[in-house]
Amino acid sequence: MKERKLILLGILLVTSLACSFLTPETKVTVTTEARTYENENFSFTIPADWQTNEEIWAITITPGTSYLGLGVQEIISIQNPPYQRHVGGIFTVAASSLASGEDLELRFTQTYDYILPVINVPAKSFEQGLLSGFEISYQRPIGEPWWQFHDIWLEKDGMIYVLSFHTLKNGFENYAAIFDQILDSFQFKE
Repeated sequence: MKERKLILLGILLVTSLACSFLTPETKVTVTTEARTYENENFSFTIPADWQTNEEIWAITITPGTSYLGLGVQEIISIQNPPYQRHVGGIFTVAASSLASGEDLELRFTQTYDYILPVINVPAKSFEQGLLSGFEISYQRPIGEPWWQFHDIWLEKDGMIYVLSFHTLKNGFENYAAIFDQILDSFQFKE
């Protein structure tokens, strides 16, 4: 009886492995044209050949999911290349309400003092068109690899919006131009 169970278990294991090798690496078709993401508060252009994480992973972001310990909740995240096992550029928009008596600069400073306590990374004011707030560039590990981040914090109607661009540690320059295009297309709705 035990031998049959072991044989059956072995067959199931081999079948599972065979199926995993035959499964295509991506779950979505890559688009060749840019498209617009919009919700009730903002919009931006998703570059050609980029996909949302929901499209790539076939999952929906759970409301209230914290974004990397920044005290904001992820709204949307896109990446390129849109493959599960390869990481290139990632852009995420996350948000949180601004507490009564709190301002954007205080929240920004307290957040980075908490997540980057040993790394003295200077923050600076951010201004671009109608957008203004604060920005910071830094490196930090997530899991095993180190990542390069450029975060921009904005405030609109009592809400904080974090625009977070990141890549693996040495890949940021490869995506700088496309990150600039995404940022140039970002706008709040009136």
